[in-house]
Amino acid sequence: MANKRKIQADWRYVVNQVAQIFVPHRFRSEVVLTSGLPRILLTRQAYNDMFILVDELSKEVGWVGSVEKLDRDYLIKEVFLLDQESHATTCEITADGLSEWATEALSSRKDGMDVVNGLRFWGHSHVNMGTSPSAQDDSQMAVFSESCDDFFIRGILNKAGRMEFTLYLYELGVEIQDCQWAIHEPADEGRRKKWQAEIAAKVRERVYHVPAHDYSGVEGYPYSLNGEEECFASPAEKMAVVGYPEPLAPLTPRKQVRRKK
Repeated sequence: MANKRKIQADWRYVVNQVAQIFVPHRFRSEVVLTSGLPRILLTRQAYNDMFILVDELSKEVGWVGSVEKLDRDYLIKEVFLLDQESHATTCEITADGLSEWATEALSSRKDGMDVVNGLRFWGHSHVNMGTSPSAQDDSQMAVFSESCDDFFIRGILNKAGRMEFTLYLYELGVEIQDCQWAIHEPADEGRRKKWQAEIAAKVRERVYHVPAHDYSGVEGYPYSLNGEEECFASPAEKMAVVGYPEPLAPLTPRKQVRRKK
């Protein structure tokens, strides 16, 4: 009983005690993903153009590209080659080179403003080396980070068929390395309409033509088609319409053989 009274007294003391000042504790920060990581998507044209650039040159070469955000993913739509200084192991793109490209795009394309505003990708070849970023690659990103404050994509490719992307989410202060990538090829609805028209013109259901039968004189079969040709899509459809199967052929009586006594 004494122990019970002691517990009750302690509980009242905890409830009524003075609150302490909040102080930072030893944090264990975690990032929980609720919808998966974003992917890097490429149009077929962008994929082919980057392959050609990597395949054609035996030195490092860099390019930029326009990007569109698709839900949580990022689509690289088109790539552009810039004026640059290239070496066997490095390539450098300057602010002047970017400015020159932007001026040309604005003057030569109707969608030049959209292309320039959508510049969010820098890709380059490591030729025969791996796709891990070098110190030069990291310093190059500082040039691009000055022109945008939301996101940017870096791609490193090589002749061994490897392509590695890093997504910089500047607004969140997050860097996602080696992002999953895929080619983006949505269905062409124009092609669908073409094939729908051809299917309607050239594909039809097969119809079965069965010789007519007159069952008016047969016991149990009062229905008669009056000698007209039956036309059903299938035997099952005939069964559903007519309501009875074909009459069976009469059985031939078996001869009985008597044994002689």
